Amino acid sequence: MKLKSILSAAIFTGLFSTAGIAGTITSQDNNVVVGYWHNWCDGRGYQGGNAPCVELEAVNPQYNVVNISFMKVYDTAEGRIPTFKLDPTIGLSEAEFIEQINTLNSQGRSVLLALGGADAHIELLSGDEDALATEIIRLTDLYGFDGLDIDLEQAAITAKQNQTVIPAALRMVKDHYRKTGENFMITMAPEFPYLTANGAYTPYLTELDGYYDFINPQFYNQGGDGIWIDGVGWIAQNNDELKEEFIYYIADSLINGTRNFHKIPHDKLVFGLPSSNDAAATGYVKDPQDLYRAFDRLKAQGQPLRGVMTWSVNWDMGTDSANNSYNQQFIADYGNFIHNQLPPVTDMTPTLAGIVDTRIEVNNAFDPLVGVTAKNYQGNDITDSITITGNVNTNQVGEYLLTYSVSSDDETANQVRKVTVYEVLPSFAGISDTTIVIGSPFDPMQGVSASHPTQGDLTANISITGEVDTSIVGEYELIYTLTYGQDNQQTITDKRVVTVVSDAVSDNDWKADSTYVGGDIVTHNGTTWTAQWWTKGEEPGTTGEWGVWR
Repeated sequence: MKLKSILSAAIFTGLFSTAGIAGTITSQDNNVVVGYWHNWCDGRGYQGGNAPCVELEAVNPQYNVVNISFMKVYDTAEGRIPTFKLDPTIGLSEAEFIEQINTLNSQGRSVLLALGGADAHIELLSGDEDALATEIIRLTDLYGFDGLDIDLEQAAITAKQNQTVIPAALRMVKDHYRKTGENFMITMAPEFPYLTANGAYTPYLTELDGYYDFINPQFYNQGGDGIWIDGVGWIAQNNDELKEEFIYYIADSLINGTRNFHKIPHDKLVFGLPSSNDAAATGYVKDPQDLYRAFDRLKAQGQPLRGVMTWSVNWDMGTDSANNSYNQQFIADYGNFIHNQLPPVTDMTPTLAGIVDTRIEVNNAFDPLVGVTAKNYQGNDITDSITITGNVNTNQVGEYLLTYSVSSDDETANQVRKVTVYEVLPSFAGISDTTIVIGSPFDPMQGVSASHPTQGDLTANISITGEVDTSIVGEYELIYTLTYGQDNQQTITDKRVVTVVSDAVSDNDWKADSTYVGGDIVTHNGTTWTAQWWTKGEEPGTTGEWGVWR
């Protein structure tokens, strides 16, 4: 168990909330500046610079969330459950590393373990949930981590069953610490193209809805990826001239779930940027005013963001290719700006899930609560508190509206659902307009049938109104009526025109070597036939009930 020093924490109360300091986990309730910390030394940058290894205690105190990079699978021969191993080249013993985490906690700062990274080879299988949760809890209790950040990239995002196993394990871990009254923090760092409505990170977001604390997407390294804005056009992530517009519009799209992006509430969205040109291929904000103005626009519409994230604290303290120090410019540009913003107001409105418009067949059973759930803003299940206004008469065809309501923490969520009660109708077959030669025999039921998907063959229930006099040239109308149903009998009808023609049409006798298309009429053996589709060489009267000739 890590000890907290209330006295030390008091020094930083001007910067951060110290909520949770009395427990074993330090979580953040207010704005955050997140920085990733390298568990290795001397990383070469995109512009030839260097990112040195640094001790945790050397990280600028305005970084109130520090993500340790990375928890991963070091050797597949050791198994597929990822873990964390402190790199000895940093120069810290495990005891010193633990003590430095404790020091950051005593200052009201959180230290999270980041899972993944660009070179992660994580491939979990169904059934690994318990093992992964156990390992996360072990590392948390051993080192004093305050949460976990999902930082899966590329193939690792969708590998094997990662999308279901990792969220399930994290729910177990969060629930484990909730029992002691503590908030094990869960965050994510998806590359923003994966945040579309059906993007690769959607399963993590939906499965951890009510469990994650905030999302800090990577708005860097994606080059020409961006967003289309009506009236503005395409805004690429790497367009420095439109940086303010990119920051504003991509954030606006995410916090409102518009422009085909998955919704992340404004008080849970942290904007991720590289700390220098060396830290990422693209995405560095050359003019901090672009971010200030974009954030102010979001604040003005009542949707201030939670903060900023950077890759990485090491690069913020690194040097360029000429060995000039980056001099912690990122934290200098954004630290005070973020911490002096009014913190986002937490949306305490409960959420309803599983409410979708539904179609049910008449006389079938319908339970309006099947698949429907509700959670309060903290992610606790409050499904039993759902009330429903309206009713559905499953014995009567029609459209019905149900209003679902649930209340928690003096906030209420409402959602309307349309339920359509429909009837599957029977159908006729073989009823089509027909031409016959005068004097030819005609059976109005030949080839005619009726059926229902559940009631079966109903041909015997057909009655016919009208007659055909085959001795007189003319057009005759027949009405076919089908009666169906048991307790509540109903009918459907269909009309057929039978044309009796004189012998003059015999000039149009069928010929075996002629080609016919749909609608062509021929006579053969005293009967008039109509082709239903292209045919050649198929003799009328020999193609059967469902053949080409009628």
